[in-house]
Amino acid sequence: MADEEDFMQEDIDMADSDDDDDDDDLDDDDEDDGDDMNDEPPPQPEPVEEDAAIARRRAIQQIMRDNTIGEQEKRMRIQSLMSGNRTEVAPPPAPVLPQPEANAACVHYERNCCLVAPCCNRVFGCRICHDELSPPGHPPMNRFLVREVMCKLCNTRQAAGNQCINCQCIFGEYHCNLCNLWMSLSKKPFHCMKCGFCRVGGADAFRHCDECCMCISVSVFDTHQCFKDKYKNNCPVCREDMFSSRQSPQDLPCGHAIHAHCFRKLAGFDYRCPICKKTVVSQQSMAAAWEARARDIAEHPMPSDLQRVVDIMCNDCETKSHRRNWHFLGIQCPQCNSFNTVVEQVVSSGQAAADEQNQNGNNGQTSGSA
Repeated sequence: MADEEDFMQEDIDMADSDDDDDDDDLDDDDEDDGDDMNDEPPPQPEPVEEDAAIARRRAIQQIMRDNTIGEQEKRMRIQSLMSGNRTEVAPPPAPVLPQPEANAACVHYERNCCLVAPCCNRVFGCRICHDELSPPGHPPMNRFLVREVMCKLCNTRQAAGNQCINCQCIFGEYHCNLCNLWMSLSKKPFHCMKCGFCRVGGADAFRHCDECCMCISVSVFDTHQCFKDKYKNNCPVCREDMFSSRQSPQDLPCGHAIHAHCFRKLAGFDYRCPICKKTVVSQQSMAAAWEARARDIAEHPMPSDLQRVVDIMCNDCETKSHRRNWHFLGIQCPQCNSFNTVVEQVVSSGQAAADEQNQNGNNGQTSGSA
């Protein structure tokens, strides 16, 4: 019995100890809860003072108040801000121009000097080098405004002339102080006062035509067709100005002008003037080609469902012909036998055209011309 009472007493003591531990834990929890209730709430993030729209508006106002830049530059910066959605002011764009040292070489003229461009104060081999190497939007060099050159041998910048003031070298075999041109004599350059600048080929081989406003070769001067300011137009193929072009122009039989090298390219796939559509080859030379095409048309008649009767006009003789038989290879002009014709009107097609052609064939009739 004594032993049992001792065991029971120990169990009671252990139970009391466990209760005390539980009370301690509860007290600790209460203290923690009290501490949590006394703590201040965590600080909220401060609101952003300026959003993107306000910042962009302030940047625009800053640009408008800046008196050191022009109106064009202000518009460009504001547009850059609006399109790029940037809040900072964009720096002014710097001109992208090549370095002067890299432009001394020139493949267009044989000379010992480089030109100082009056528009940008950069050194280039010639005006063509300037125009080719300048960024888009940069104006072309005005050859008549050149006042300074640089010697290729000693790199001395000096006033325009034909002899270096430092090394005494000659800049070019030919020099024109009006056009600021330096080049060799191999191309026989000469200055035409009526044209206003230098041309090549020799002054004895050309005569200036006041009507065409161009130096014409003496071999064709008496027979060429004069048009008022004919050469003060762009080439119909490459669109380059023919009056000031370095490429030689060529007269077509119709009287229009075109670059000689452009005409050679055009003749590879078309025999007509790109302006008036007249045949640029003589009728005698084209006669064999017209006859061969007429034979092809006779050997390959059109089926009845594709036959047409049309009215045409000839680009070569400008004659209008009515009720001609259409063919996909071409329609021959009864006046000059040329196939350089265009359809003006379709009179009939299909079975009606086939019946009309059969009727004309049975009556021995042929299509007439106006």
